Amino acid sequence: MSILADLPPELAESRPAGVLRQSLERGRLPHAILLQGASLEGLEAICLAFAGELLQSEHPQRHPDFFSIRPANKMRQINAEGTRALIRDIQHSSNQGGRKVAAVYEADRMNTAAANAFLKTLEEPPADTTIFLLSTRPYDLLPTIRSRCVSLRLPLELDRVSAPDWQQWLADYTEWLDMVSSGHAARGGAAECLIAAYGLVTRFSGILQQMSTEAWKQYRETLPDGLTDEQVTALETGYLKGLRGRLLAEIETQTRHFALKKPSEIPSVKLAQSVAALEKAAGLLELNFNESAAIEAFLLQSLRLWARA
Repeated sequence: MSILADLPPELAESRPAGVLRQSLERGRLPHAILLQGASLEGLEAICLAFAGELLQSEHPQRHPDFFSIRPANKMRQINAEGTRALIRDIQHSSNQGGRKVAAVYEADRMNTAAANAFLKTLEEPPADTTIFLLSTRPYDLLPTIRSRCVSLRLPLELDRVSAPDWQQWLADYTEWLDMVSSGHAARGGAAECLIAAYGLVTRFSGILQQMSTEAWKQYRETLPDGLTDEQVTALETGYLKGLRGRLLAEIETQTRHFALKKPSEIPSVKLAQSVAALEKAAGLLELNFNESAAIEAFLLQSLRLWARA
């Protein structure tokens, strides 16, 4: 039986899946694997597919030798108590005499005590155990944890949001950048540029809300039974933040592509300042700043930057 056949083609053909497949075939699978990328769903799909292959189970989350931990509570943290419980589970002998698999979802949410406890396990891993760490923010992990894992990243193209409304937003944003940087505002078109910016703000909020509702509904159906309300709430918060982060990352990519197509016309300092403004907006959102206000601040700052001679 090959559980891997159920992976979507774009994931099955990705580098992480290919590396893991070869390692599995050669019997040299690493004891700790850090799966990273912007899409938590893609990371989970790969993790569960290989967990199923290792445990020879179509439903690895229900297997007695599959153990996992997720962020919980309002702080969305993985605490030391839960981490130590996971460590105890994987240090015991296998329930069915085979391999054990552990999954640490959103591993970057481990607090300091949890991370230090987990580090000791990575230094002396249990026999016949494969540990998957999933992270959309791997550099928030302790460097010592990262160094003890084989890191595999999903390609950026697999992280892209393909929703038509969002792709249209990006296209209109690029047109707006072209209009602003061409001197349109200085030639009496400032009001038009400003109105277009506020149109982008309004549409961004609407698209994010719609995508969040639809995407979470689909993702919620894939979660295992038995999660506490706290865990589900933490998952929802993290999932929606991750989706928002992917949109912001695509805005940055689109901005870079726009600037790099016109190297003789657009100074690199403008691109750097624009990216810095977007990073500032992302930082405000992490502090629960209003989404519309943060995007508005970014676009108005961009208007000043790109319109400046």
